[in-house]
Amino acid sequence: MDNPYKRTDVFRCGQEAHRRFGGKVSGYHVLSEKKCWPLGCIYFLWHCVRFEKGGRCPHRFTVPGRKCRGCTHYVEEKLHFQPELALDREAFGRFQEEREAFDAWFEKACSVRQNLAGRIAAVKPWFERFVETAGSTLRLRGYLLVIKRGFIGMEAVNDAFYVRVPMTLMAQHRFVTKMKIELTGEIRGDRGRIIVHHPKGIEILNRGWGYRWTDENALVAVRTATLLEEQPDRCHACPWGALADVVDRSEYEERKYRNLFCLKGIADPEGCYVSAMNRWRKNP
Repeated sequence: MDNPYKRTDVFRCGQEAHRRFGGKVSGYHVLSEKKCWPLGCIYFLWHCVRFEKGGRCPHRFTVPGRKCRGCTHYVEEKLHFQPELALDREAFGRFQEEREAFDAWFEKACSVRQNLAGRIAAVKPWFERFVETAGSTLRLRGYLLVIKRGFIGMEAVNDAFYVRVPMTLMAQHRFVTKMKIELTGEIRGDRGRIIVHHPKGIEILNRGWGYRWTDENALVAVRTATLLEEQPDRCHACPWGALADVVDRSEYEERKYRNLFCLKGIADPEGCYVSAMNRWRKNP
């Protein structure tokens, strides 16, 4: 079973937020979140004429936002975007069939607790970012066990799924990479990802090895983490690259998305010594 919602080879979009990803956009974003295929979607771009002329806001705001509505210097531009299909019609038809089959399976999987098994590919702090007008905060919620291939019930899942582990379970089992585990859990969807909630009956079939997270060093990593404006694939795959669930209340309406952070505090992926060391180990 593959997760079609994680595919980024089906659609392309020229909206500003997607340009840093080369126009790549997931099937989930287009078909489930924005529901913008095939009619497209509407975006509103905010401008401040006073800012653009080098002036200052009389209300001491630094960026235009929802509180600026009604100001004579505020301009709201309406933009229409339409995703492009990156597949031919035959391949897109197969994708639609895969999506329907996945939806049917996922609906059944969510109805009862499931038995799960797999080998841990990475362990990462699970944290949330809250963005307000006055600033942002990061909060550690627990840990994510990344299982790249495993079993949910009797179904072999080829794409990664994630087990959310509270701090108490992390302290009890001390999860590390390469550890093979079995457990039961509740299956939920999270913006195209498969997330396992409330894990119970955890059995460790073999010990793993690697970096062992504790609450103390996870809190330090969260406080010193660097937001990556670009999101290269190698940073997603890196054990020190972590996605934070973001709740953004800084604009007119609340938005939810994810940001990629480097837990090593490296701002420039091109100068990353972690990836350089990994390349050296593979090709000494």
